[in-house]
Amino acid sequence: MPVSLLMERILLVMTVLGLVCLCVGVTLYIAGKISDAFTVAQAGVYVLLIGIALIAMRIFYWILEELVGRGLESMGK
Repeated sequence: MPVSLLMERILLVMTVLGLVCLCVGVTLYIAGKISDAFTVAQAGVYVLLIGIALIAMRIFYWILEELVGRGLESMGK
């Protein structure tokens, strides 16, 4: 398996896992606030932060990929 294909699969999993964490985290947070359960709301915030971190890493990798692509294009000209 080529490394680029492996990286794309890892990034896809990161994106999906990040979005799932965002959805579950928001749901847990809202449910914890409504039921006045601090532990559930706190768990929701932690899951939400993990989702934000995963999405941020994915965006950071995308920006780096674009910069490297433009750098390679300018070197080829």
